[in-house]
Amino acid sequence: MKKILSLFLVAFVAITLFGCATAGGGGTQLTGGETVSMENVDMYLGSGARFIDMRNYDDALRDGYIAGFEIIPFFQYIENRALVRNDGWNFSPEDIVDQALLENLFGPKDTVLVGMCMSGTRCVYVFEALAHIGYTNLINAGGFRDYNGVNLVEGDGVWRGAAAIPAGGVNMDNIDSFMNRPGAKYVDLRNAVQQYTDGYIDGFVTISFFEFIEGQEIVVRSDGWNFSSSDVKDDFMLEELFGDRDREIFLMCQGGTRAEYIKLALESIGYTSVYNVGGFPDYTGTSRVAGDPSFSF
Repeated sequence: MKKILSLFLVAFVAITLFGCATAGGGGTQLTGGETVSMENVDMYLGSGARFIDMRNYDDALRDGYIAGFEIIPFFQYIENRALVRNDGWNFSPEDIVDQALLENLFGPKDTVLVGMCMSGTRCVYVFEALAHIGYTNLINAGGFRDYNGVNLVEGDGVWRGAAAIPAGGVNMDNIDSFMNRPGAKYVDLRNAVQQYTDGYIDGFVTISFFEFIEGQEIVVRSDGWNFSSSDVKDDFMLEELFGDRDREIFLMCQGGTRAEYIKLALESIGYTSVYNVGGFPDYTGTSRVAGDPSFSF
């Protein structure tokens, strides 16, 4: 939990800096009665109003952001802390569960707030809540997807809300730092009984190589542990087991051999982010669950 929180705080500090990357001060002043849209928002940036992006952090780094907007993410922070939706995007006063938190996030009630999100929906909902508790200068500028101004900072198109994999890769020494990545799958290729006798890493699921993958002839070795693309007999079933080909896959087994073999098999059918973490005996991290050597089926 501490590691996840640390990553969150690092992301928070980094993206808070977005608010410092404005196109310069001196924008046209806002009083709260103007119509601001993605077409004209550039002329108001730097005016002294607060410009707030309610998308998630990963949206900003993946899809891009507008320099001068600060991020207060609706889904990643506001929802289920300050507001709880009871009827979709239809606001009701009962949705406000922490008014003090809302006021802390958005500041004095006479501040001019210019909001945006992906399409404008989240912003409408939050601003209805703020208006209910007394905010008077609320301007919904719409959705980021409609912006093509000069203050666009382009995203990388792929970021998933997780740290980059280091050049040295992921192994049993550092796997704890790369658990719980969005969309990733963690696979233990040992036999099921080994989880009970030797222990396992919490967060990994068992897809036994010998008992299932090779046993069901999904991938069948033809030359020991030397992989050949012809060893893949059922690529459809292989994808059913491991999921979308662009997801991150972290593999382990007893010594790393099975993991390396399946890594090559997955890469041969188009997987692009597969990592051989190594062998369970080398793991000494905090997610180890001890086994019972006397166990048998």
